[in-house]
Amino acid sequence: MTDKSIQARFIAEVVPRLQKHWSEGTWIGCVFRAVGETDKLHAHYVAAAWEPPDRGAAPMIARLPDATYFAPHEAERALIGLLDALPAGTRLHLAGPQHIDPALVTQVVLSSDRNLSPGLKEALAAFVGAEQARNEHSIRQSYTDRDEAFEAFKGKLFGKS
Repeated sequence: MTDKSIQARFIAEVVPRLQKHWSEGTWIGCVFRAVGETDKLHAHYVAAAWEPPDRGAAPMIARLPDATYFAPHEAERALIGLLDALPAGTRLHLAGPQHIDPALVTQVVLSSDRNLSPGLKEALAAFVGAEQARNEHSIRQSYTDRDEAFEAFKGKLFGKS
């Protein structure tokens, strides 16, 4: 459950900075659970943010986030920490984890946070591996190199296989 002081800070400091729709000058952010609660670890959340593109530039974000924050217990803590790390007054539009690469963002945390315990390192590495496996499965289900015209051409050359 969210600590009352965290909840109050979230309502006072984070909610006013969130934008329902992206607009020019707004950072793009995401928050997701990377570590589930176990008997050895609390749940942990990763929050990440990407700077807005320059005025008039294509509305694209960089592959790697410009800021990350890793926090225990609640997503609210992660967003508070993330916004504390961004320039004052930064507006943030939250995208879902389906719009970014959670494995890559988590790898940034795993590679850059020197204070992770061995248990958290293991849990984050497991999350990265699971996300990569999920991506691999999705790719195999959604994409193919099968070209019907080429298959017909092959059939003419080599007969039916």
